[in-house]
Amino acid sequence: MDCPFDGAVAVPVTMLRTIAFVGPLGFDTLAVAIALGLGGVKPWLPAAIFTVFETIMPIFGIFAGRLIGERFAEPAEILGGLVLIGVGVHAFREAMENEHESNRFSFVSLPAAAAAGVAISMDELAVGFPLGAARLPIVTVLLTIAVQTFLVTAGGILIGSSISSAFGKLASRYAHAIAGSAFAGVGIWLIVEAVTRG
Repeated sequence: MDCPFDGAVAVPVTMLRTIAFVGPLGFDTLAVAIALGLGGVKPWLPAAIFTVFETIMPIFGIFAGRLIGERFAEPAEILGGLVLIGVGVHAFREAMENEHESNRFSFVSLPAAAAAGVAISMDELAVGFPLGAARLPIVTVLLTIAVQTFLVTAGGILIGSSISSAFGKLASRYAHAIAGSAFAGVGIWLIVEAVTRG
């Protein structure tokens, strides 16, 4: 006899997994957005550019993860977990760097803005593979990323423009560190889940 609660349980689990993957991307974007606000950048163009690129870039990794995951489920999830741990380590390194992140991006022209979009979305490209390997709903994931990116970018820039430079740099650094911890944690979780299930 089928359990009447199976569907009710599956939806929250999928939602929690989606949040676990997408949430750290928001902290990573927040770190950059606060730094941009400190540099006097206006919020709406970066929010639009980052949303477009951060939504498109994971698609390539997602389909690769789906394709490989369908044939080699456990190895694909383990590899996806290792990718996330690598992204987490990279985020920690960014947290430790002293370079003011607003100096890395320019929005004075469309090519410069596009270059900034590509640079900020490299983590999304990497995270796309484990997202696909975990077989999460693609449309839901991409919509969640798009909404989160726009709100976090615009909000982070507005916050950065209204606080002191010292506090802003500290907040940006902590956001990177939180993102790194979350990425690494999800990566370990994905590996443990794949190994124990196998």
